[in-house]
Amino acid sequence: MIEEQANDFLEARPWLSGICDSQSTEELKSKYDSWANTYDADIKEDWSFMPANIARTLSQLLPNKDATILDAGAGTGLVGEALAQQGYTNLTAADLSEKMLAIAKDRQVYKALHQCNLEDSQIFSNSVTFDAIIAAGVFAYAHAGVEVLNNLFGLLKEEGIFLLTIREDYRREMQTALEQLPWTLVSEEGFPIYEEAKLMYLMAFKKKE
Repeated sequence: MIEEQANDFLEARPWLSGICDSQSTEELKSKYDSWANTYDADIKEDWSFMPANIARTLSQLLPNKDATILDAGAGTGLVGEALAQQGYTNLTAADLSEKMLAIAKDRQVYKALHQCNLEDSQIFSNSVTFDAIIAAGVFAYAHAGVEVLNNLFGLLKEEGIFLLTIREDYRREMQTALEQLPWTLVSEEGFPIYEEAKLMYLMAFKKKE
């Protein structure tokens, strides 16, 4: 019965196993480029609640609507749109996929958009830092790990807010790295996702002075 449920689960979401089986950054980029036009519709049932939750959580922790915010792994801009609806105006998008970013650009909520690999330590010049960094759907199998976490942390201002989503199973793999950085966990919520088959955490950290 459990195996049948698992098969039904994946058959209803062929994109989920496809992107999480990627063997390289280029393969992942290609898959997201191909997925861009149907991405919003495909994830709507499982993920539509999360951008609003992210924006609401950030507004509680960072009330300054002019704060500089990096939407890392912005995709089609769903989180950016939710942030704009909360009144945030200084948004920067970064993503691996040009075609996903093209859709994000059409939302007209970002001041700047960067096509890049988040594993690159030189995404921005050394002088660029942000009041908040959002990484929604970024820390996942075949996506981003410790290297990306450390790169993004380096772009965060002192006392800045780092808000990420992470699935329960992948969180266990990232736990040591999450605990080693000089920041404080200031908010944590768990949400059942994918028909309650998994638990997704929304975690917010504040960088120490």
